[in-house]
Amino acid sequence: MTDSPRRLPPLAALEPFEAAFRHRNFTRAAEELHLSQASVSRRIRELETDLGLRLFDRHRYDVTPTADAELLIAAVRPALRELSAASALLRERAAGTTSLTIFSDLSLSSALVAPLVGTYQRRHPKLKIRVLSSFEPIEATTEEFDIGLQYGRDEPSPHLVETIATEAAFPVCSPAFAEKLPDPVSPSDLAQLPLLHVDYDNATWATWSSLFASFGIEELAEPHMTFTSYLVSLDVAEKGEGVTLGWERTVQHRLDVGTLVRIPNITLPNAGKLQAHLPKRATTNPHTREFLDLLKQAI
Repeated sequence: MTDSPRRLPPLAALEPFEAAFRHRNFTRAAEELHLSQASVSRRIRELETDLGLRLFDRHRYDVTPTADAELLIAAVRPALRELSAASALLRERAAGTTSLTIFSDLSLSSALVAPLVGTYQRRHPKLKIRVLSSFEPIEATTEEFDIGLQYGRDEPSPHLVETIATEAAFPVCSPAFAEKLPDPVSPSDLAQLPLLHVDYDNATWATWSSLFASFGIEELAEPHMTFTSYLVSLDVAEKGEGVTLGWERTVQHRLDVGTLVRIPNITLPNAGKLQAHLPKRATTNPHTREFLDLLKQAI
């Protein structure tokens, strides 16, 4: 017995469907795809006719996806990403070039990626390297990437996640600020100092509360200053304005050059994991594994 032929929906309608789902608007979807609004509407109606159900509730100015559209988009989006990635790789091969896109937390881009891209470029002179540095979590980005780097824990992820290293966090301040501190500084002493806080988008990242809880200290004074950028908190600490929580590998350069010093004997040893996120797709960039191996060697 032979398998029955696959019954695929109208393939030309899938990209307009995805764009309309994302924009909640046929006109904006048409503008993105350089089609007419009537063309987008027609293709989506063809898709609805083929499936035998309604995918959008139409309103005067926008549309609302139905529950059936939610089910379809879960299959369409990864399929379109796979096709896009494979097509890009084939075009690069045809042109005799390849590329590598790295999406990274800004602090990791500065501390880990920046020192390595030159070395990797010299290994592969024709390779196009693109580094996307961002404050947003990798899980929230719509950017296409080959490797994503960020701190995290063992949480559910839409990507394949590979732990590269375990990271510690500890208090750091300027040398001038450190000279005024008692010797030694106890966790209780530290809790009374002007602490620089970072308001992380990623709720799994370690904070002052995490560190002090490990020493049995639950109550903290009101934040001295709060930042949305970890790197800015390091900059302000260098100016002698307080103590910030430094992550081992991203603060190491400042410790080496002496602009920051570590307050000893107070450490959160398992603050998080340095993780590589790899897209779940059949077509894997051949440079992905080689660059990750170089990163591991550097760490």
